[in-house]
Amino acid sequence: MNVIELESERLKLKPLRLQHLSQNYVDWMNDVDVYKYLETGGNYTYKDLEQYLKEQEIKNILFWAIHLKSNNKHIGNIKIDPIDLELNSGEYGIMMGDKSEWGKGYAKEASLRIIEFCFEKINLSQITLGVIDRNKSAIRLYERLGFTIEKINKNSGVYQGEVCNSIRMIKKSNISKLILGTVQLGLNYGINNKYGKPTIEKAFEILHAAFDNGIRTLDTAEAYGSSQEIIGKFQKENPSKSFKIITKLAAQHSLKSKELSTHISNNSKILNTDKLYGYMFHNYQSFKDNTSFYNEVLLAKKSGLIEKSGISLYSNNEIEDIIENYSDFDFIQIPFNLFDNESKRKTILEKAKAVNIQVHTRSVFLQGLFFKGHNDLPEKLKPLKGYLEKLESIEKATGINTQTLALQYVLQKKYIDYVLIGVESVDQLMNNIEILNSEKNIPHEVIDAIQVSEEYLLNPTNWN
Repeated sequence: MNVIELESERLKLKPLRLQHLSQNYVDWMNDVDVYKYLETGGNYTYKDLEQYLKEQEIKNILFWAIHLKSNNKHIGNIKIDPIDLELNSGEYGIMMGDKSEWGKGYAKEASLRIIEFCFEKINLSQITLGVIDRNKSAIRLYERLGFTIEKINKNSGVYQGEVCNSIRMIKKSNISKLILGTVQLGLNYGINNKYGKPTIEKAFEILHAAFDNGIRTLDTAEAYGSSQEIIGKFQKENPSKSFKIITKLAAQHSLKSKELSTHISNNSKILNTDKLYGYMFHNYQSFKDNTSFYNEVLLAKKSGLIEKSGISLYSNNEIEDIIENYSDFDFIQIPFNLFDNESKRKTILEKAKAVNIQVHTRSVFLQGLFFKGHNDLPEKLKPLKGYLEKLESIEKATGINTQTLALQYVLQKKYIDYVLIGVESVDQLMNNIEILNSEKNIPHEVIDAIQVSEEYLLNPTNWN
């Protein structure tokens, strides 16, 4: 991978090369205060370091020397290695060698610049790291950088000859929370759809752009017209761009008991994937009409046909039933947006999270309704006019457009794991990705105060 020089306010980050060999660097590697939390260090020689730097240069990994802009002094190193292409993930490591420069915020400054580079330029979905629990100062730094604890491995680390706990931490980019919905690829879909169903060439352009910008998960369904076939053709023609795919059992089907596994396998063949990332029931009623399939889909997971099982829901009562009686589902997919908001959903979604059910949200733009002028509403949707006017007033007060409000509002909810969006063009996709990478102060309390009394209109199936 091509390692380029980067800059921050006070630092230059230069590709680590043999030219960085120095006695000072050797001294760092023999200073117990520097290496006590590193995997290597102590009894280092000039020749050892020379060989190490030659090896790193040959590997050409993402490895930078941290220099002060003021005097070009080399004060430490930072790297992202290895990179897991399947997970689109990189492993972070940092060493601040020059103790005279400790406590000045250089580690945080260098790390923020590297994180920005990884998420915005090379489109990593996540960055991971390992640290032992004794290294309190490093853990504080990582938490300030936005890393969260993913796993604590008991008695798996060693510090100064004593067994301790090792910690795995992770920082995800906003793009990693995004799932690309593909109903628009197979059907003419959405109240504000200006383009109609795209040609297969346009559909492929959208899928290429999604993958190239870090999106790794697609949502489709048997009922989405030709969507599954288009995705399968793309996967076959672009084997280096393999998506994780979630699909759904058609609500209207004629399957009999014991036929579901074969049906799932047929879906995988259509989608040209070895295993489905997720398989869902299309809605609550179709699931309740076929509850015998619950155990069959769990068996499909156990046998390796699918990685996760889920169900698409609408109401809080439906969510409650799943939590209480079908908690072996791995995820639920529910509407969540500026109108169908936290005031309606937070308590029940946190309850789902408490029993390890992931929360996937859809209808972030309410099928494009938020972009339809309040004076341009169909007769049936006119009761929503006042709420749309409220959104316009929030936009004017904050200077944040409705698209950004809608997407960032959902992304910033910590109890939401993934956010599903659909697009009709590459331009729309890239616009959404730009919003993902922006930092906006969303007025959550103002939005949460919006109480839509006509709740039936929050379900697009009631718009016809």
